[in-house]
Amino acid sequence: MRFLPSQQAVPPANPRPGPQLTPEMQELLNQLKDIQEPAPIGWWPPAPGWWITAGIVISLVVAAALVIMRLRQIQHRKLYRTEGARLVNAVDTAAPRAVEEINTLLKRVAVVTFGRRRCAALTGRGWVDFLQETGQQPMPDTAARALTESLYTSLSPAESDVTALQQYAVEWVRSHRADTEAQPLRTASAVNPGGDREEASSV
Repeated sequence: MRFLPSQQAVPPANPRPGPQLTPEMQELLNQLKDIQEPAPIGWWPPAPGWWITAGIVISLVVAAALVIMRLRQIQHRKLYRTEGARLVNAVDTAAPRAVEEINTLLKRVAVVTFGRRRCAALTGRGWVDFLQETGQQPMPDTAARALTESLYTSLSPAESDVTALQQYAVEWVRSHRADTEAQPLRTASAVNPGGDREEASSV
């Protein structure tokens, strides 16, 4: 095989000698340090996104706690209504003192809700008017007759009148309007002084 002249190997040129370092330059080079890498990023303080997420979670927890407390307050406020309606329903309308028992329960609930000064002394037509003003529906004539004519007389009311009074009393206890309501546990015990608190709470 024949090589052309241009393809002949060229002998390497003599490498140039490096610059001669003076002692001062060598000393400066010795003072140079390695490249300092940045420190790794720590978990604290968190990024703004984590702060926002934590704020949202805390807000949701606080809102849920407030809602639960509010629902418990509403439940407690309704406790005396439930207990009062249960007691009125338990009255035997055929008993001779049924009207008196129903009226006593109505008066207890009214005193708990509106205060003794406002309604404790009401009797007769004034008491009926008070019940109608604070109730959600008018009182049937039969129920009013049982209260006004049979309560303080020796007349025995018709059982249908007592039944109408009982039904109206249950509805009034459940749905009467209240401007202010006292403490729930206190009110439930006031409606049923001899009752068991646990029994009232479970109703």
